[in-house]
Amino acid sequence: IFRTHQLDGNQGDNVMIDPILIGLGLFIGTLVGLTGVGGGALLTPLLILFAGVKPMTAVGTDLAFAAITKGVGAFQHMRHGKPDLRLVYRLLLGSIPGAILGAWLMSALEGINTVNIDAVFTRILGFVLIISAVASLLRVFNINWIKDNHMEVGTIGTAVIGGVVGIMVGCTSIGAGSLLMAMISIFFRRLPIAQAVGVDVAHGAMLAMVAAMAHGAAGRIEVPMVMNLLVGSLPGVLAGSWLCNHLPGRPLRVGIATML
Repeated sequence: IFRTHQLDGNQGDNVMIDPILIGLGLFIGTLVGLTGVGGGALLTPLLILFAGVKPMTAVGTDLAFAAITKGVGAFQHMRHGKPDLRLVYRLLLGSIPGAILGAWLMSALEGINTVNIDAVFTRILGFVLIISAVASLLRVFNINWIKDNHMEVGTIGTAVIGGVVGIMVGCTSIGAGSLLMAMISIFFRRLPIAQAVGVDVAHGAMLAMVAAMAHGAAGRIEVPMVMNLLVGSLPGVLAGSWLCNHLPGRPLRVGIATML
């Protein structure tokens, strides 16, 4: 499907219009606005498997894309008053340090000559995708072993949840949407679905921005590709954020979990 890109982060700054990447950005942006899922869990594997992007470059590129796309989506959700900002702040207490730690771990592994970082990353990516898929299925089918009246997640517990998500995002760019939405559905079950998506998108925007800066410092962002993706994703995330309040999300979540 994709025109092959062999990107190493050292190309020039010339930006060429790529309709395929623009279409992919539109698709991913709409999913992010509608469900909070797709920015990393779908885009990163697609860039690696079909666009020929090196794994570590795919992570940085995806994070830069997600930071801007989710930032626009968060603004749109805030216009409708959906995000619980207190919950967002509590998640960020753990997720931001976690993202920095995750990015540092990947840089440390990359600096070891005896370690094939692409092979290591591919296995980590597969592991995180499996976790995200299982978590998404649990959310879709409302499987929960924790009773509402026996569960109270405080600031520390919320920060720990954010920390786990942050480490995964820092390492792989995956988890800010799929994994966090599943955790929200388990630990914050009283949160309405539209508000849960708003929390996920607002938190994901801040988390992706911090992680993108960490990976960008290591030269892992392919700017021309990000710009092509954004051309499609920005109108897509606006449309998805509007549709979030008008369409049932369950059928789409089933499809996303199946794809993962």
